[in-house]
Amino acid sequence: MIYNIYIFNKDGLCVYYEEWNKRKQSVNLAEDQKLLFGMLYSLKAFISTSSPKPIDPKTGFHCFKTSTYKLHYYETLSCIKFIILTDPNTPDLREDLKKIYSSIFVEYVVKNPIYQLKSTIKFYAFVNPIKPNFKQKT
Repeated sequence: MIYNIYIFNKDGLCVYYEEWNKRKQSVNLAEDQKLLFGMLYSLKAFISTSSPKPIDPKTGFHCFKTSTYKLHYYETLSCIKFIILTDPNTPDLREDLKKIYSSIFVEYVVKNPIYQLKSTIKFYAFVNPIKPNFKQKT
């Protein structure tokens, strides 16, 4: 079960957020987004400084699990961060996050000529990437 998804740009601004099955509603969503970004920034810094070897981005930090949720993380080479929070028993979604980036984000956001960096994503094609099946009346 997916609770929510966050997409952060390289400056730490949440450019997309959606929730589905979140049980506890946020009092201040913007503050929660800042806290999540700060926690990920700190966690990545801790992992890279405490590791005896350099961290390979392909095998480095990509998820952690608590008793109530699992956080799945994917960061692109352009520093776009994709985070999905799920039920703790959900298998690793790293490959799914890569597909969301390459098949949906790149196609409907990056290649969109009217999208401006640092703005939130509000494109119908990105939010609803499956095109409707228009049937002709006979």
